[in-house]
Amino acid sequence: MEPYSTRIQKCLQEVELNQFNHLVVSSSYNLKYLLGANLDTGERMTVLLLSPEKTAKLFIHQMFSDQVPNLNKIEIVYYSDEMDPINVLATYFSNFDSLGIDQNWLCSYLIDLLKELPEIKFEKSTIVEKLREIKDEQEIDILRQSAKIADAVMYQITQLQYLPATEREIAGTIKSFFAEHGVNELSFTPIIGFGKNSANPHHTISDQLCQINQPILIDMGGVFNEYCSDITRTFYLGRKNQQFEDFYEWVKDIQMQAIDLVKPGVSFSEIDLFVRSSFAKKGYDKYFIHRTGHGIGLELHEGLSIHRNNQDVIKPGMAFSIEPGLYFPGQYGIRIEDIVVATETGCEVLNHCSKEIQYLELVGV
Repeated sequence: MEPYSTRIQKCLQEVELNQFNHLVVSSSYNLKYLLGANLDTGERMTVLLLSPEKTAKLFIHQMFSDQVPNLNKIEIVYYSDEMDPINVLATYFSNFDSLGIDQNWLCSYLIDLLKELPEIKFEKSTIVEKLREIKDEQEIDILRQSAKIADAVMYQITQLQYLPATEREIAGTIKSFFAEHGVNELSFTPIIGFGKNSANPHHTISDQLCQINQPILIDMGGVFNEYCSDITRTFYLGRKNQQFEDFYEWVKDIQMQAIDLVKPGVSFSEIDLFVRSSFAKKGYDKYFIHRTGHGIGLELHEGLSIHRNNQDVIKPGMAFSIEPGLYFPGQYGIRIEDIVVATETGCEVLNHCSKEIQYLELVGV
């Protein structure tokens, strides 16, 4: 049952500190974190009810009983299609209880609950999400392995991808390379941007064919043992381009300095503002159009966010990306991204794929 019973106990402690009578956990990722189970129940309600000094209860439709693992000290409450699941859930509350609700519970369920218990007090809860921000050693080790696979795939792309190719073809190659490493699910649809497409940070892959003398931005990741990887590298297809190389080296230097700033007690705003002020020194801050990084774990983007207004401080065990970039509309973009984990004194960089500028070649050119 470990580490899941420990996580539930920590969660219950936070429920008490927040002075909730109950916590409703509905997010599939939160349930996976607390129970170690992938509960895929479609549109039917599945929630874990946590109440201090009471037995935890999992509410789930009876036809998904095969998905329920052996859950020590957790009561399983099954319901059928003839039953109203909110009515079943509401029998465990009183009308004046305070209820924490995680961020993904459907508002239709909340509306139905308020019809049942109009005086119940409720509040959005981030209790489980906050617990997930601090990874334990087992999680960190899985993230290391996940990042190692992503590094290997990125290297394979530079060495084995036949060019010319379309953005979509490279995305297909990425999927097949991940599969060779036993990773059959991607963290997200790869972002492959040729030339001016690389100036869109979340460009949707197309059938555009790569051309000589243009950048190629590749942002990708896979899911290893439930944990995501995420890495971005920008290459140049063709002969040496001094302007691109100058911008690339600048972005790389700022990214590495930002990583050096990561340590417990430093606020996320400090990291983001350092990157922005660095770009601003040469008047290019307007070309950095997204946050500096995001948390990662069971989800690609989870928990913490590295932006100028986030005053939360870094704590040991936090895992997140550092990914500054410059995006010149109609021309090209450059982004370099690594995943780091905060340690007691600094951070561990999980990605080791080369960040030295690389010029790729078209076959026959």
